Amino acid sequence: MMDVRDRQDDELVRQLFCTTRIFSRTLNGCVAPLGLHSSEWMVLNLVHLNGGIAQADLIRYFKVEAAAITRTLSRLGKKGLICRHPREKGRGKYIELTDAGRDLFVQAEPFVIAHRRQALQGLSPEERKLLLTLCAKVQAALDEV
Repeated sequence: MMDVRDRQDDELVRQLFCTTRIFSRTLNGCVAPLGLHSSEWMVLNLVHLNGGIAQADLIRYFKVEAAAITRTLSRLGKKGLICRHPREKGRGKYIELTDAGRDLFVQAEPFVIAHRRQALQGLSPEERKLLLTLCAKVQAALDEV
């Protein structure tokens, strides 16, 4: 039987779930007019920030199945936004933005920044840091499962 703490934890988990869903949905609304999905933006952004990245590193960073990253990269490749090259050393692919990918990044970034600012506007810098720390703790606990 659920006690008070279990009920509070249930509400907390529901809030986390709802928050991530609405964040993803509203981010989709920001980037959809540019022909992107939020997951494609996240990959495009990380590739841009790193000046290129190994596909295996994308999988580790986003903590998703390899097939999910492969599907997202395939869509980005079909749109002409990324190119995949065999890695010089070892197995796997290295991902880079094409000129079209860099151009689309520049177009999308202001909309994504505005979305992020809207979402976080009620949080102080200290609260943002605390939220990041707390989310990382929850994630680490689930990584052990």
